Amino acid sequence: MDPVRTPISRGALVLLRAGAAVAAALACLQPVLAGAFLQGHYSMLAAHRMSGMLFALALLPTLLAALVLWRGGRGPGRPALFAALALVLCAAQIVLGFTRDLTVHVPLGAVLLYLVVRIVMLSWAKQPVARYAGVPA
Repeated sequence: MDPVRTPISRGALVLLRAGAAVAAALACLQPVLAGAFLQGHYSMLAAHRMSGMLFALALLPTLLAALVLWRGGRGPGRPALFAALALVLCAAQIVLGFTRDLTVHVPLGAVLLYLVVRIVMLSWAKQPVARYAGVPA
């Protein structure tokens, strides 16, 4: 059976793309909310915190879909690696935010944004499952 055409691979790919897109949008929103807080809109700190929590939640289905594509659909492993790393770093990011350790919190945010953008790019690559499954493109 062709791994590209299995319902699991297609569903996982759709979930990966959707989860990564939502996570990337939330990651892009974070510096805007932090900047608004620094401009004096103090309610934006609560929005920054909530957006960070939603970002972590968006990474969960992204990781699950990437793992299913990698192990079940014989897809690339890099999105799964990046999603797992992003989830671990996001947990550290949340802790650093609550402890107000901005020296690490801010650069780590840039790393997280890079990771989720890479996941989005990899998930929208031309035939991401077929290319790695030994099926001709």
